[in-house]
Amino acid sequence: METLMKIAQSLPKPQNWQDFETLCKKLWGEIWDCPEIKKNGRQGQSQNGVDVYGMPKNDNGYYGIQCKGKDEYVQKSFTEKEIEKEIEKAIDFEPKLKKLYFTTTANKDAKIEAFVRKENLKSIEKGLFEIHLFCWEDIVDLIFENQRTHDYYVNSISFKNNHSAEISIIETTFFPKFKKEKITKVGKIQKPYNPRGNNVLDLLGPSFGDNRVKTNNSLNKIQIKLKNTGIKDITNFRIILKFDGDVEDISKDNVKISAKRIVSSSLINIQKEENAVEIIPAKNIVVGDEEFFFEEFYFKTPPHETSIKINWKFLSSNYKNEGEFLINVFPEIIKKESTSETIYYYEIGRVIEKEIEDYWE
Repeated sequence: METLMKIAQSLPKPQNWQDFETLCKKLWGEIWDCPEIKKNGRQGQSQNGVDVYGMPKNDNGYYGIQCKGKDEYVQKSFTEKEIEKEIEKAIDFEPKLKKLYFTTTANKDAKIEAFVRKENLKSIEKGLFEIHLFCWEDIVDLIFENQRTHDYYVNSISFKNNHSAEISIIETTFFPKFKKEKITKVGKIQKPYNPRGNNVLDLLGPSFGDNRVKTNNSLNKIQIKLKNTGIKDITNFRIILKFDGDVEDISKDNVKISAKRIVSSSLINIQKEENAVEIIPAKNIVVGDEEFFFEEFYFKTPPHETSIKINWKFLSSNYKNEGEFLINVFPEIIKKESTSETIYYYEIGRVIEKEIEDYWE
């Protein structure tokens, strides 16, 4: 516990106000259990005193956050006049706020905290929103109380010179192929008499000893890249991926072959019911500036345009991080026409439209 407090006291402030706004979004998104928390508009637009907003779980009103980067960024302190101005702006936020939070990288100030408490009571008496203030020391306490935000901030920002990594995906857009076949019935053609009979093996036939690899072009290949951007080694690492979207199947390969497959060097655990994949490489160390490619695998989506979100977690002995990939799928439907012989006169000319199928080559 003593070690933890020493780290907390030395936790650095974000390098700029944009990073501070992102930190507040992530922190209060975790506190409120609100994955829909959002930044308000874009830079340069009127924001009505609100930089970040969301609706906490099990609540029925919006909470707003006004992020004020101080000290290193703009001014040295948070003023009463500034607070009053932002409160006036927030009154016009639509829909009406239930609570307004002021967050600042400025250090705690008893006078300003007292002023905010008084403004809070005034606002409640007027039937408006509650008003609360969180200075940097308060925010640091909350960071250490909320694990996901702590891991994000400490690993990604504060100590990236020691342990840091970039996790990326090789492809973010896919163009799988599917087959749509139309079969037309034609009259059966009488073949000339074969004195050898129909049971003689044609040694030159294409099916004899056919060990050709067939590839399923309806599957999409996923491969993750890890780059060690820190100065220390990353050891005993793995990655966990959770698919969110219209995924029909996940598999280790996309081939069909009678020959024995080469054994994978990585442990790939596929949990199809949860649409999740865990990859544990045989390699257990990545040194500084080294790139490592996780073993590829495949997933299948329906034959229509769709978007898939992949939530990822990277875990190792000395570093961890998490994030998400967004990928888009634009399938191509290949139409094929063929004929099928029939001995029945009334079937000649009949057209059979088959369902869309996987495209094997």
